[in-house]
Amino acid sequence: MAASDCHRLFFALWPGPAVAARLAQLALTAQARCGGRMMRPATLHLTLAFIGDVAETRIENLRRAASLVTGEAFTLSLDRFGCWRRNRIVWAGCSDPPPQLAALAGQLAQRLSAGGFALELRAFAAHLTLLRNARCLSLPGFEAVSWPVGEFVLAESGRSAQGAGYALIGRWPLAGGGNCWHCPPPRSPDRHCL
Repeated sequence: MAASDCHRLFFALWPGPAVAARLAQLALTAQARCGGRMMRPATLHLTLAFIGDVAETRIENLRRAASLVTGEAFTLSLDRFGCWRRNRIVWAGCSDPPPQLAALAGQLAQRLSAGGFALELRAFAAHLTLLRNARCLSLPGFEAVSWPVGEFVLAESGRSAQGAGYALIGRWPLAGGGNCWHCPPPRSPDRHCL
């Protein structure tokens, strides 16, 4: 497959500007203690399912699988830091993940597998990367960041001189979630306006 026909894709939760700004402040707090490279606020996300390289011709299959997912809106309470020493990543996570999050990730994985997409076999770990190349040191607690989740998105990862960049290429609302935080009502349910 030619590189131009290949897209590096994943499904995720994407915070609105206010939540992203609060998470960026947490990243600054962690960086002051652990060093490392902060994620840019516009790139902060919580991955639901990493797909990897996908041919252009199969993207519609991903959209179809996502359109079959039924989930309910929920509030995510990010209230703790974590660190993976091997990868040198500092992340924010939940002490008590809402059941709707696990249900969404599980249902999405089932739909993708049924659609012929191979997923990683490890268990879903709800986390949002704040720092890369950081030292894993103990971090102070913080006031929980409340994140109202009303949709999930399909994102494409790209590389540039500034680091990783993402384009949101699809979005699906969750029941009771209202419109997404950065879009007028969509003309098409699977095109993102960011």
